[in-house]
Amino acid sequence: MWLKTFRVRSYQQPIMISIMLQLSQQLSGINAVFYYSTGIFEDAGVREPIYATIGAGVVNTIFTVVSVFLVEKAGRRTLHIIGLGGMACCSILMTVALLLKDQVSGMSFVCIGAILVYVAFFEIGPGPIPWFIVAELFSQGPRPAAMAVAGCSNWTSNFLVGLLFPSAATFFGPYVFIIFAAFLVIFLVFTFFKVPETRGRTFEEITRGFEGQAANRAEKGPVMEMNSIQPVKETDTNA
Repeated sequence: MWLKTFRVRSYQQPIMISIMLQLSQQLSGINAVFYYSTGIFEDAGVREPIYATIGAGVVNTIFTVVSVFLVEKAGRRTLHIIGLGGMACCSILMTVALLLKDQVSGMSFVCIGAILVYVAFFEIGPGPIPWFIVAELFSQGPRPAAMAVAGCSNWTSNFLVGLLFPSAATFFGPYVFIIFAAFLVIFLVFTFFKVPETRGRTFEEITRGFEGQAANRAEKGPVMEMNSIQPVKETDTNA
């Protein structure tokens, strides 16, 4: 079933979108923040980092509930773009706060605020939205295989982030969050240009859109070849 799903032309772009959305969730850096939040707050100069970590968990819970009410009103694609953009800005702000914590007073509070807002943006965008969209891109037949591929890419990237973040943080220092900001910008651009809005659309409508794009790509090659053939000018044999 997996191979069949990959071979069907109309499924290829939805699968690519599904994988990229799952990568956008994990490569946003959210689990690096949760796994090592206490150490991050300590580096920022927070006296009681455990309370800031608990605060991040509370924000995570609250905005998970908020996203339930927003997802049908604002749309999946819109929320994902907002979430990615907000997280990118917060990642840059975290970097600035960590760099200036010894020169400017109050930077520890800026870092705490940036992380809390970062978590909030995650829960209205990259947290729930990838799973919504993946489920809505496929019919009942290929959906299990597509969800399995998406889940595999999600957990693989999660494992790699958890494994590599400590070494990356040691090597890059505060600049490690710039790496996540770069990933977030890449995924934002991809979402803007490639991910369709699925809110209020039937599966048949979404599928027709992908089938039309696949047909256009299939026809583009032969058309270009025909257009490149120049007619041979007839020579006057009487000349």
